[in-house]
Amino acid sequence: MVASIAGLVLGGIPFFLVLLNFRTDALRTAVAQRFASNFFDLQATAFLHGRLAVPNGSLGIEGFIIDGKTYMYFPPFPALLRIPVQLLTHEFDGRLTLPSMVLAWVVLAVMTTRMVWLVRDCLRPGEAVSRTDGLVAAILLAAATGGTVLTFDAALPWVYHEVYLWASALAVGCAYWLLRVALDPSRTAILWLGGFTLATALTRTPGGWAMSGAAMALAGWMLLTALRRRRPNRGRLVLLRPLAVLSAGLVPLGASITYNWVKFGHPYLFPLESQVWTQVNAHRRQALAANGGTITGPQFFETSLVNYFRPDGIRFVDYFPWVTLPAEPARAYAGAFLDQSYRTGSVTAFMPLLLLLALAALPVLLDRRAKGPVAALRWPALGTILVGGGVMGYGYLANRYTSDFVPALVVVGTIGLWSTSRRRLPRAALLRPVLVVAMATLCAFSVVAQVATGSLIAAQTHRGDELTSYLSLQERLSGGPGSSFARLVSQSDELPGAGTADDLHVTGDCASLYVNTGDQYEPWNLVEQRDMVVDVTPVSVHYRPGTLRLLEQDGVEMRYVSLEFDKDTPQARLVVEDKDGNFYSPWFEVARGHSIRVTAHAVTEVFQTRIRVDDNPDYDLYVPVGEWNTDWYNDLTRLTFMTGHDGGRTDHVRVSNSWGREPALCQRLLQDAKSSATR
Repeated sequence: MVASIAGLVLGGIPFFLVLLNFRTDALRTAVAQRFASNFFDLQATAFLHGRLAVPNGSLGIEGFIIDGKTYMYFPPFPALLRIPVQLLTHEFDGRLTLPSMVLAWVVLAVMTTRMVWLVRDCLRPGEAVSRTDGLVAAILLAAATGGTVLTFDAALPWVYHEVYLWASALAVGCAYWLLRVALDPSRTAILWLGGFTLATALTRTPGGWAMSGAAMALAGWMLLTALRRRRPNRGRLVLLRPLAVLSAGLVPLGASITYNWVKFGHPYLFPLESQVWTQVNAHRRQALAANGGTITGPQFFETSLVNYFRPDGIRFVDYFPWVTLPAEPARAYAGAFLDQSYRTGSVTAFMPLLLLLALAALPVLLDRRAKGPVAALRWPALGTILVGGGVMGYGYLANRYTSDFVPALVVVGTIGLWSTSRRRLPRAALLRPVLVVAMATLCAFSVVAQVATGSLIAAQTHRGDELTSYLSLQERLSGGPGSSFARLVSQSDELPGAGTADDLHVTGDCASLYVNTGDQYEPWNLVEQRDMVVDVTPVSVHYRPGTLRLLEQDGVEMRYVSLEFDKDTPQARLVVEDKDGNFYSPWFEVARGHSIRVTAHAVTEVFQTRIRVDDNPDYDLYVPVGEWNTDWYNDLTRLTFMTGHDGGRTDHVRVSNSWGREPALCQRLLQDAKSSATR
């Protein structure tokens, strides 16, 4: 008990620190607008109204349009969990992802703990738990609950990562009950196996199919064994339990197929040609054409194998956080045409302890002489290994997809731990402490690496104050004149087209500060931007009707920020001229000699620049910080004054342009970079 609690505390603390982003907001979301954190809430609401379709447009590019209705491709289990909350209130819609991820971690912790000790009983029956056993069990639990990519997933509370936490936790639960059924197929164990398998199948299709297949394979093995041992006068009784186990796998599989068929008319695939993303992204359409209308298949196996298991799938830097993802997106091999690829860490580099333990289990799992409880270990191992099979043939590479290997790493790694520890080692008194220290070191490394990458992705995805705070922390811990962090900073009048991950670039005199993400679709994030201020002072009682352009935005399309003066009364309003039409603020009064101050302020956490009149939010309009171009890459926009910096004058107004205060972080970084250059 003490070892289990210690291991869960050591793994849980870093997990929850990342999940909360080192803050206290238990309802935080990955991005401020809550995009992709509200999908399951939308689905739960649809269920309560008796339908599968969600409101059109609510899923953005992730929606599938079938016969004019929008469907979500995620299976429904996390949505079903939200229904009890929605029966009471909708106040928390869009903010339940983090609590759901907490619950998933609890399931993972409970089922992993039970698996650890059950496997030990299988491999070392009747042996008392020694102090060394307690230590290695605690280390394993810490690695499983805090040292896997699930901690990285916790950094972003949105559906893409929520499903992986649940899928991993439920798959480990399935594996535990598979082992329990293989050891003693009681009615209770079979019911639990069916429940976990159903939940897994309704969370993530590849994992559900894998665990359903393992359950049905176990049922087949039990049936053959029962037929060989069948005794006279026992009749059909010996067949009931294998058939019950078969149902525990077959019913969840049928539920998964039925749900997907009702939505998409296929047992497991999605009609990618019907996804909004496919309609707007030319590269997706090219990928579908190159791969026969799908982005799955054996042609992606080598690419997945190399990227997900390469020993150098990690990057060490000489500035905080010192451990990070590879600098470039994952590459294709053997002529594979990928849909998308992002910076992706490997299992080998980020989770070495669990991978080594899993490899250590192979002699036991492949031993044909194994019988009884030891042979029963093959079933949970088979199911969890199959969970990772789906992603090996998928033409989309991202770090979160290594989550599919976590169930096997945990379950097979547990088998490897106890199979190794039961062997008699030469000079055991000396060697065992060395192995315990090595395990603890590798576990600590994995925890630190996941916390480091998770914290970075949380800041870069959310932007705004979180990104500024993260870079400020980097500056405090590893910055200063002459530091390697200072050497990341460059300056020019324009943002360069290319860069390396973590590069910092300043345009103008701290007009803007950018950080390079290393990814190809959004290579630069805007960190800080100086306010742009235009003072317009009427100098005549004769107001000329029409618009006075103040700011110009150059991006995928041109926009103009203007003041429009009314022809009949002394009033004006703010206008954003856009190709899709003009957007207007309410009218406000103007008077001769009274300055109208228009301020452009970047609100990067909502990816917008706010245009405000006289510091009054009632007149706010917005223009985007970035726009998706025809290749669906995010091009950052550039806002400039329409008149000279010294101001200008028409026959009825005087215009004066100015810059706001230099952002503090940009100022410090630029000063350190200049000091480094003079050394």
